[in-house]
Amino acid sequence: MFKRRLIKSNKIKRFLLKILNLHAIDKETFNLVNPNTNNEGKNFFNYNEKSYILSNGFLNLDRKINNLDIYFRFSPSVALWNSPKSWKRIIPNINKKILIKACLLSLKESLINFLSKNRLKVNLNLISDNSDNEFDNDLINLIKNDKFKINLIKTKIKGNHGSYLECCNNCETAKDLIFFVEDDYLFKENAIEELLMTYSRISTLLKKDIFLCPTDYPFYYDSDYSTSLFIGKELRWRYVNETLLTFLLSKKLFNKHKKNVFLVGEQNNDPFERPLHEIYKTEKCLSPVSSVAYHLSRTVPGIENDWIELWKKYYKRIDGGP
Repeated sequence: MFKRRLIKSNKIKRFLLKILNLHAIDKETFNLVNPNTNNEGKNFFNYNEKSYILSNGFLNLDRKINNLDIYFRFSPSVALWNSPKSWKRIIPNINKKILIKACLLSLKESLINFLSKNRLKVNLNLISDNSDNEFDNDLINLIKNDKFKINLIKTKIKGNHGSYLECCNNCETAKDLIFFVEDDYLFKENAIEELLMTYSRISTLLKKDIFLCPTDYPFYYDSDYSTSLFIGKELRWRYVNETLLTFLLSKKLFNKHKKNVFLVGEQNNDPFERPLHEIYKTEKCLSPVSSVAYHLSRTVPGIENDWIELWKKYYKRIDGGP
């Protein structure tokens, strides 16, 4: 390949672009020229500032993210919430404490991946249901770090309904984004980054707050309903009209739909999440077309099979598995 001979003129171009506040890409490398960054020909995000989608141009991110409160509710004494005892997980004979540790560690590392590059106040609230102090302390020691704050909260009412309502009650003090997380979701390293960047971008485009679900559930492919596709940070996201109980929303939406959010835990519903699905009839909820977190429940958790290697990675670190 011939050496480029326009180094000096390129510097002048970059200077002029910066002065004029214009954005451009190099047609040879597809790297951004202003801002000058080696984006390796990929879409690029300046957190809480701009998104650069090479095919669409740039977008000023008006929806800033100021705070993230995560409510990770766990129960080591319950094999599967709201399920008959005869039901088994996709991972045979897995010890529930090991499952919880593996999933929580994956969430921690996804958070660290994001916070190592971006500044955000994060509170990770551990909602302890039917757990003993020793296991609670094990979890705290597993995820302690200097990037985010950890709080331990014991449920006042035991069980699936009680632990969910404990999350809801504690959401009253949340500042901005709220992330409900169940104890059997395994996160990819880029999950938090994809969720937060996507939230900011799509909320800005729609000019309203939204719900996000991190999982591309197989049951989405058994439903016949209209949808639309949006570009997130790396993935495509689509409208969905149902989720389970791991989802992201804003404090504004929580306050607006507080009655239905609480009804999930205050009454018996069929399905369990039905009051949430009622909200999705008037508010936008989106999920990625490829999961950023896998639900390790009874069935194969995703269309792709990369969840297997992800599980092996964390299982080995927690229990020294193969």
